[in-house]
Amino acid sequence: MSSVTTNPWLIAIINMTIVFAVLYFLGILMTVIRKVDPTKQG
Repeated sequence: MSSVTTNPWLIAIINMTIVFAVLYFLGILMTVIRKVDPTKQG
């Protein structure tokens, strides 16, 4: 367990990367849902 980092900058970069990856995935998911939405008016 000595390989776990305590560098706060590295932890912050990893967390930001995860957050933006999830946001990007949600954006793609919203686009897909909008394209295949069966309840769309017109």
